[in-house]
Amino acid sequence: MAKPPASSPPASALIACRVLEEEIAALSQGATHIVRREFFEIGLHDQPTGLRSLLAGAIGRAEDDPAVQQVVLVYGLCGLALVDLAPRRCPLVVVRAHDCITLLLGSKERYAVSMRDEPGTYWYSPGWNRARRVPGPEREAMLRADYTARFGAEEAEALLEAERSAFAQHTTAGYADFGLPGDDESRRYAEQCAQSLGWRFRGHAGDPTLLRDLLHGPWDSERFLVVHPGERIAHSADAAIIKAVPAGGAHASARGEKAHASSDKQPADASAS
Repeated sequence: MAKPPASSPPASALIACRVLEEEIAALSQGATHIVRREFFEIGLHDQPTGLRSLLAGAIGRAEDDPAVQQVVLVYGLCGLALVDLAPRRCPLVVVRAHDCITLLLGSKERYAVSMRDEPGTYWYSPGWNRARRVPGPEREAMLRADYTARFGAEEAEALLEAERSAFAQHTTAGYADFGLPGDDESRRYAEQCAQSLGWRFRGHAGDPTLLRDLLHGPWDSERFLVVHPGERIAHSADAAIIKAVPAGGAHASARGEKAHASSDKQPADASAS
């Protein structure tokens, strides 16, 4: 499924969320330019500050590897988690996306149109479904058992009701995949979740082009941001989503020093190869 460009990309370190681990594996077969990979667990965007710290450490570890010439970050903006990330030695390639669904749909424009036309959509995908973090009967059963064990049955029901209220704004279960082995089963799971919640189900054909190009290039400025040493990532309140700005200033410098100091520490919830 991989389709590398004609010219060989620079030796790259890949830092990614496990939500796209299967898709990355399929699209990076034979990608000898990817000399290092590090994955973090799904759902860390719930705590953007913590995710930012983990990503800064991973970038530092990659830059400490002399074989690495470039770092590729397979994350969207993820609740502003990418803001202030700054490379020290290697260019940092980032996709212009709010979250991982853009990488499954193939473009930020397609994602924007989908959310405009169906603002009540909650997105399902193979990675999210495997983690069983999506709304549905299995998630509720796991939460009920956990809450009951910790707080008792009465409090558990109150917490579950709060959980249901949090999803009340949604009316549609959106689903996207690349048609990889096992994706049919994942789609059926999303359909079952939608039925249990009384939501409409809408499947979207995935487009691997954006993720493939993030892994292999070309990294055009319309779809990607290349952050060079001396720059940091900033949020852009327009269709560009992110931009590079000078890394100078006490705040950015302090963050860079912290990332460098911790770059040799491997977090417990990540794996590297």
